[in-house]
Amino acid sequence: MTMRNRQLPKALGAPSVYGLHPIKDRLTHLYLDTVRVVADRNGICAQTEHPDTGHIDRVYLPTASLACILLGPGTSITQAAITALTRDGTVVVWVGNAGVRCYSAFLHDNTSTRLLHQQVKVVADSSARVQAARRHFQLRFGEPPPPDSTLQQLRGMEGARVKATYKYLARQHSVGPFKRSYDPHDFDAADPVNKALTAGNAALYGITTAVLLSLGASPALGLIHEHNQRAFTYDIADLYKTQYILPTAFSLARSDNPDRDIRHRLRDDLRLLRLVPRMIRDIHYVLGDDSAPDHESTTGVAGGPPRSTRRRAPGGATVAERRTRQPDPAVLPARRVRPAANPGSAGGPPRPSRVGAGRDRPTPAQRSPGRGAPQPSAGRCVVCDPRRRPTHG
Repeated sequence: MTMRNRQLPKALGAPSVYGLHPIKDRLTHLYLDTVRVVADRNGICAQTEHPDTGHIDRVYLPTASLACILLGPGTSITQAAITALTRDGTVVVWVGNAGVRCYSAFLHDNTSTRLLHQQVKVVADSSARVQAARRHFQLRFGEPPPPDSTLQQLRGMEGARVKATYKYLARQHSVGPFKRSYDPHDFDAADPVNKALTAGNAALYGITTAVLLSLGASPALGLIHEHNQRAFTYDIADLYKTQYILPTAFSLARSDNPDRDIRHRLRDDLRLLRLVPRMIRDIHYVLGDDSAPDHESTTGVAGGPPRSTRRRAPGGATVAERRTRQPDPAVLPARRVRPAANPGSAGGPPRPSRVGAGRDRPTPAQRSPGRGAPQPSAGRCVVCDPRRRPTHG
């Protein structure tokens, strides 16, 4: 019998919405420069062409697992690649050399505006804005600000604490007198610590912008910062600079390539420390969004399906909650105890039943803590218990 050859599709189909990674599980960022980003039948790839041989090297990008792509100088991207990145929920940010500046960011058209409405209410009301700034201060420094503090006073206190942190880290790493300064037009003129700070801050701004756009918030409506298109980006990024950016930058004081090293460390540390889920919770907390969802959608846009569509188990709890909930001993049904077959004496202890034999069921003491699964016993066969399987040479 002959088999008919089927033609392959000309292009990959659009992924299902529920097949994409949520923003909290994605890689934080990827920096590219001097490459061409194109789309082909296999996905999105960054390619370079050798000037002498003309050989083209391709590296495919995990777009559905990326929260943000930073495109540096010398990069070009096709319209098909931008369409695919938007479909996969990846934010595209155009930055300068070593990520010094953020020129533009691509906004998704399928994000919810619920959080944006909350942000507008907070910024438009002066008292609500001060309360949000106080929550921001407490979240950043671990203590509430003095009562009746104005926005201007909060800015002054934050600046004084950051300068004190500079002095402490400079003394700790034997850097000497340190002054934060950089020239956007001459990045190489700065010292290694300032280079690392500039590159690390730019990468953190890109990650924060990606999260804000994925949540549907506006990077321009800030609380502490204002009169800038990335004012709220600076506010949220300041929550993590002292903990992640500053110590890493000062540790690279003797690095030959500090901007590259801090991007590598920042990417690994942020992925390891799970900063993106924390950033999502902090944004909702600062804005006072009491109706914040306790889950993230799979499209990279937090909010997800309405609560009425979440699958629930018997008892009114979600399936995930029932899986992690421990049983309450007070509501467990009474277990019938079978009489002992050959009691040693009246009132003596009954003979323990063997697990897996006949119709006897294991007692709660014989069960493991995880979901009541019985522990392996000597009566199991070699098929059920892998520890009792014979080894073959």
